[in-house]
Amino acid sequence: MTETSSTMQSAAGTRLNRKGRETRQRLLDVAIGCLATGSGEPLSANRVAREAGVSWGTLKHQFGDIDGLWAAVLVELTDRTGANSPESWPQVTGTIRERVWEMVDAMWTILGTPEGRAVETLRAGLPNGQQERLEDFPLTTAAMAGYEDAWLRAFEYFLADLPLDAGKVHRVQALIPMAMRGINNERRLSTPAELTEARHCLVDSIAFYLL
Repeated sequence: MTETSSTMQSAAGTRLNRKGRETRQRLLDVAIGCLATGSGEPLSANRVAREAGVSWGTLKHQFGDIDGLWAAVLVELTDRTGANSPESWPQVTGTIRERVWEMVDAMWTILGTPEGRAVETLRAGLPNGQQERLEDFPLTTAAMAGYEDAWLRAFEYFLADLPLDAGKVHRVQALIPMAMRGINNERRLSTPAELTEARHCLVDSIAFYLL
């Protein structure tokens, strides 16, 4: 996790002891599981507390409210993807197309994991309007921006040593997550071969555009 044992604090600002840290982690794991499964039951802090076997008061002590919980979930998920650990990223080589394929394939893999499904469920559950999100879920909105910024930085890393037009790279950064979410929405309805072809077409188009 991003926080160390010595610095991890509750929403009230108190330092968490070992039991408190374990409770916090259990709540995060349960919340991620609830988001990932999408069982149809309305998602709420009360549900997370119930499934974690703790009281609402315990959850409130740890995260403050639902906004604090979702923000902490996103920080945890960002950390789990490795997006905040550039020192662990692989050495980048190959053609533009090979590099774009690596990025697209990485996103495809993440979107198919419980962690990726949890993020998408959370995204879908937030208010559509930016202003409403900022008013109702300021911490979650900031954490979601951090999650997405980590992916943008990873994309920059994959292309950093190539002499590419910065404007094109910036536009492609915006395109890839949106396009991949669209393809990901077809997982249940399209064949594996069709999904692979779609990803290859996306990569070919992006590589040609960047040249």
